[in-house]
Amino acid sequence: MTAAGFEEPGVPAPQNRGYRIGIDLGGTKIAAGLVDIETGAVTHFRRRPTPVAEGPAAIIRDVADIAAGIIKLANTEGRTPASVGIAVPELVDLEGRVCSDWNFSIETIRTEIEVLLGIPAMVDSDVRAAAHAEARFGMGMPHRSFIYVSLGTGMSYTLVIDGRPWSGANGFAIHFASSSLALPKDDDTGLTVANAEDFASGKGMQLSFARRSGRSLDDGVRTLETLSAEGDPLSTRVIDEAAEVTGRLVAQMVNMIDPEAIVLGGGLGCSTGRYREKLEEHMRDNIWAKRCRSIPLLLAALGEGAGVVGAALATPSGNFRQTTRVTA
Repeated sequence: MTAAGFEEPGVPAPQNRGYRIGIDLGGTKIAAGLVDIETGAVTHFRRRPTPVAEGPAAIIRDVADIAAGIIKLANTEGRTPASVGIAVPELVDLEGRVCSDWNFSIETIRTEIEVLLGIPAMVDSDVRAAAHAEARFGMGMPHRSFIYVSLGTGMSYTLVIDGRPWSGANGFAIHFASSSLALPKDDDTGLTVANAEDFASGKGMQLSFARRSGRSLDDGVRTLETLSAEGDPLSTRVIDEAAEVTGRLVAQMVNMIDPEAIVLGGGLGCSTGRYREKLEEHMRDNIWAKRCRSIPLLLAALGEGAGVVGAALATPSGNFRQTTRVTA
């Protein structure tokens, strides 16, 4: 693969490029590699399960172990990495500090990795890292502004302007489906309160199917898509409901922000079956301005490598406080 992809093994690389380690630390797996930050190419790619059950110390140990192995190989090739970047499924503030513990408590990961490896370490939210990679090397390259929407086990987003993910005032601008919404009930007996992520995410779809059928899914949403294609009405209903909820939410973002494009990432976002078709249908139906209804809806180009590449692109001193300069 070229540019923002994986280099072929055995192909020598120019020695004057900048190299960094990128690590995508997820709730189920750790993916890592050596990233050429000029091209986005990834070598020495590694993947292993995240030892969530063993606790934070084990997670940090595994991250350091993977990075140390890549550094050793890179050094023998003259590709000494300058730093290591880590993308995490948590809130990360403007100084690169982990500020939540939804998946695991790893607030000290940056300083611990620096001590263990002896090189600078940076941390960023995984959705912001993936969006940065797509802006630099993927589907966001032609666009001055786009929304990157990550759909998988959970749901998150990043607004990208001029190639730079917008972090917000505190670094926490990654949510769009996590807060509960309330609307009046038809019978006027009160409000219906619901959290979109609980129904529309990959995890939510699996739980919804299990609750209604009493059965679990062997392969998550892939099994739902297979059952739906075979004519199973419940699977089709779960998919259609999740796609409609998400499509309407994405339409609302378009109505509010008016970006040039939308890039879908994550395992669910990059799927190409019924879910994707219904999501687009409901999104376009709920965009108010007629001119905006033809907005490009793109699938992320970097796939699993987006988090690894984006982590490597993290700024060594954190994101700092972003400002918007207005000119006449």
